[in-house]
Amino acid sequence: MAEDATDIQTQQEAVEFTSRLIQFDTQNAGDNRARETEAAQWVAARLAEVGIRSTLVDSAPGRTNLIVDIPGENPDLPVLLIHGHLDTVPARLEDWSVDPLGGDIHPDADGVECVWGRGAIDMKDMVGMSLAALRAILRSGGKPRRSVRFILFADEEAGGFKGSEWIAQHHPEWFDHVGAIISETGGFGGYVDGRRVYYVQAGEKGTQWFRLNAQGTQSHGSQINRDNAVVKIAKAVARIADYSWPADAGQVGQLLVNRLQDIVRQEEGQQAKYDTAALIDRTGPAKPWVASSVRNTFNVTSIDADSTVNIVPAKASALIDGRALPGQEDTLLERLHELAGPEVSVEKIHRSRGYITDVHGELFTAIERTLSQVDPDAVVVPFLSSGGTDSKAVLKVNPDIEVCGFIPLRVPQGFDVIGNFHGVDEHVPVDAPKFGQDVLQRFIATF
Repeated sequence: MAEDATDIQTQQEAVEFTSRLIQFDTQNAGDNRARETEAAQWVAARLAEVGIRSTLVDSAPGRTNLIVDIPGENPDLPVLLIHGHLDTVPARLEDWSVDPLGGDIHPDADGVECVWGRGAIDMKDMVGMSLAALRAILRSGGKPRRSVRFILFADEEAGGFKGSEWIAQHHPEWFDHVGAIISETGGFGGYVDGRRVYYVQAGEKGTQWFRLNAQGTQSHGSQINRDNAVVKIAKAVARIADYSWPADAGQVGQLLVNRLQDIVRQEEGQQAKYDTAALIDRTGPAKPWVASSVRNTFNVTSIDADSTVNIVPAKASALIDGRALPGQEDTLLERLHELAGPEVSVEKIHRSRGYITDVHGELFTAIERTLSQVDPDAVVVPFLSSGGTDSKAVLKVNPDIEVCGFIPLRVPQGFDVIGNFHGVDEHVPVDAPKFGQDVLQRFIATF
């Protein structure tokens, strides 16, 4: 179907909005100096242009959260919540070849026209696409099938304590009547054996952070010491680093493997069969995320011992980042105790449970249906995100909500979406938010 002038205008808005949002400095280093207010006010002004009033709530000076309600044709249906965050991780100016707050538009090394700057992928593109899609629906005089709530949080990149977590505690009514959520971190395109796929997040792994502690005997560095705390920690860390978790498909992982297997068989014949690892190897730049979505993981992130070079310290510690498949949080802890060994204690620092959305449920099925309308030859592949999003805070208030990570981006083959998350010279092809706006508008109107 040919695009009319209105479609082109709306898609161009998605690009312009992404660029403009990048120009607001919302860098968040976790020191409570981030400022989202100007960006939130700008979004509110764009919504006011189409007759929608926003509510802005500050959790602290400069830390603004925005909420908008758009009535649907059927008010009895559960509300669709679209949420995003306005803050970004910091950008070290000396590392970048472009202005991280410029929002400039120019080609990349492959000649692909891109929007450049911090937040181009995470996640001012989604904010811009969603804003453009909502404006288009409202300008047309129509209504979405169900009521839509649009929330932009502060502080996601530093744990959400001034954003989603604060709202969940102080304004839980923001999540009333919500039945489904779309937000980060899925929906982006990739390629498997030349076939376009869209990786849609169908859940998040649980996060567990630990500190390993070892006690020993302090002594002079010149003496033989058989009770060395650093050595105890080093041995424990080596066991943890060498441990390989087995793949554990579950509902999401099984569909992921089946979809990848179907692509391979279409290319190589119905007799072709590969194990999970071999299939995941074919996912290209998406491999790190796809691989981690079918197994638990440990990563050693720090080793510490307060001492000078000529003193054997009395204690040593290490930090461990653990990510558990939903429902396997206790298994993760038990395995860590085993690997740490009897001479090392395990201290729990932080724990948040994961969640899974039914890949045969209403939300995931509607996402598949919408993508098939605009890209009928593509394959939708579910995955579990290893990272955490603001959706976890919402689920604390209402655990029965269906959630999918869905930022629909169609990108050229070889473009590394994953590498742009928090990356240097972050950028997104201009055609990606245009595509995403179209998909989101269709989805919002009909879901």
